Amino acid sequence: MFQTYKIKKILNNNVVLATRGFEEVVVVGLGLGHNLKPKDVIPQNMIEKVFELKREDFYKMLSLAQEIDEDTFNIAYYIIKRNEQIFGMPLDNHAYLVLIDHINFAIERHQSGQEIQNLLIEDLRLMYPEELKMATGILHDVNGTFKVNLPEDEAGFLVMHIINGVNPDLENKSALMTDLVLDSLNVIRDFYLVSLKPEELSTQRIMVHIKLLVQRIITGTQVDFKERVLYNVFEDFPKAYTCASSVQKFIEERLKEKINQQEMVYLTIHLNRLEMVQGL
Repeated sequence: MFQTYKIKKILNNNVVLATRGFEEVVVVGLGLGHNLKPKDVIPQNMIEKVFELKREDFYKMLSLAQEIDEDTFNIAYYIIKRNEQIFGMPLDNHAYLVLIDHINFAIERHQSGQEIQNLLIEDLRLMYPEELKMATGILHDVNGTFKVNLPEDEAGFLVMHIINGVNPDLENKSALMTDLVLDSLNVIRDFYLVSLKPEELSTQRIMVHIKLLVQRIITGTQVDFKERVLYNVFEDFPKAYTCASSVQKFIEERLKEKINQQEMVYLTIHLNRLEMVQGL
């Protein structure tokens, strides 16, 4: 059943403030603000996206649509939408908002000669390869369309918003997650007294596993198959289990959440594989 959207205010040629019953929403569609006027009902075939936002995001979206150069806003929106479809990573509405804002700010920074280095770009390349591909796609389109030359580091900033956008339950905790993964890797390094090189597959595997573990803890989706936990893993791989317990203690103290036994089994198995590859 189609819902009726009535224009309340024109924000720019493609973006309007509309009402849906007693609710206010932001609607995007090609030519909406040019072809229609306040109080008009928006034809369903003109609606491309409806932004239902929290109050603070709602007012920020209104400001962006009115304060950012209209072409910049619209082009940034369509670049994000295009890459969302290409990479098959649906983003929540908040991600659209912060990405449009960031793209506008990055272009302004670049035009004024300000460049900011992203020191986490290589870590993000390892931990979020698919999200970084999408961020790089957005960056490529921004550079080509706006005729600018934003550096690759900029993709590292974009990817943080994408991570949150495809995992809204993470509630903007991507920076915390990155810190936890890197710090957990330090715990492992200190335990084994070994240099874990980022380019090595064994290092990448344990980083990815810890990243996914942290995601599951934050979103309350820890693995739990309701079956007998393989306690013999702890007995068979005592060194790996001791290291896993050190990582467990560190993560639990940071997140104030418990890691269940099934997750500890998998972490122990991954650390044992690391031991075998490293000859520990």
